[in-house]
Amino acid sequence: MYRQKLQKHGIISTGLLMSIFFWNAGILRADTPEAPLLPMNVEFRYVPQYLDESIPDDPRYARIQALLDEDGCHVILLDKTTDREAFYSTSKRRVDALAANGSDAYITPVDFTASLPKDASPSFLIHFQDRFGNEVSWKFVVGRIVPHASPEVISRTDNSGIIFLYAPRRAPSADGTSLRIAGREYLPKSTQSADALATFYATDMTLGQIMPGTELWAVERSPSDMTKTASWNAAGDGGRRRTLAVKELSATEASIEQFDVNDPHAPHVILNLVRVNDAWELRSLSFESHFNTLRIFFGPQLPLPARQTDDRRIVTFTVSENELSNIVSGKLEIRRAVEAEHVLWRFDTPGFARGITLETGVNLIPGARVQADGTNEDGSDLLR
Repeated sequence: MYRQKLQKHGIISTGLLMSIFFWNAGILRADTPEAPLLPMNVEFRYVPQYLDESIPDDPRYARIQALLDEDGCHVILLDKTTDREAFYSTSKRRVDALAANGSDAYITPVDFTASLPKDASPSFLIHFQDRFGNEVSWKFVVGRIVPHASPEVISRTDNSGIIFLYAPRRAPSADGTSLRIAGREYLPKSTQSADALATFYATDMTLGQIMPGTELWAVERSPSDMTKTASWNAAGDGGRRRTLAVKELSATEASIEQFDVNDPHAPHVILNLVRVNDAWELRSLSFESHFNTLRIFFGPQLPLPARQTDDRRIVTFTVSENELSNIVSGKLEIRRAVEAEHVLWRFDTPGFARGITLETGVNLIPGARVQADGTNEDGSDLLR
């Protein structure tokens, strides 16, 4: 009788201990902080010198752009037949980074010369072949630079998303500017036309872009708790590597730094988070490059992807750059499911973007997440 009671109590005790163990494990798993991966792909880069010309009469291309920086000359052609941009550069590092992001990017020899005479207008000569083998030759002669050109921000939309060029120091093209593609010659349209920005040169410019599409990320390492030293490592499609690290932390707020490891031209990104109940939500984003800052504000806060969540929300957003506020604004429809988040962007400003819908998102690859101590969330060692 005594043995039966002992065995019975032992079974109860063992069951109680196992219940406590799994209850605690559930708490630990629930408390393990989610990786603050963004449900959007925002590009922001500094361009020391920039050339831009509209090509309305060409059968294939709508626009040509050149970005001049320390890596040389990079050319972008907007294909009107596909509404996609093609990027040409001699920089393998730059091409690989863009290709990993889903862009059409090609390693191509680009011949480039610059003439900077003291008593005449500067000019640039660019020559390369596009991916179809067509010869492209572009001579750009720079007119008089306007130190505070208006508008300071030029916004555009195409299949590559919404683009905003912060270009307060601009100049129109001057006589002698010409573009030749596959034997056809195009001269810039008169700047007296309705589109005064059809052809221009800019210095100290930034290029911001909200790009459509869904990104794929796998969280390879995550912290066991939200501390001042917490960090996450993630691997993305195309071989991308991203690190997120806590910069500042309090009981209700956190600042997270985002580093794209294999993209040396990526801006310095800060995520400003607010604690809402048991989750961290995004209040604002900032992107900094060469003392220029692009900011995106959300109200109320933007929820981030979560493992066990299925909901919908409406959030407003506003984009500012440097001293200029409200260069882009509108509403976001956020749809979250398990390990996924998709965002529909609808724009109120600029006016031409009204009625345009842009979809971005992120899918998290399910699987074991390694904690900072080398174990996964059930305590087993994954690094042996």
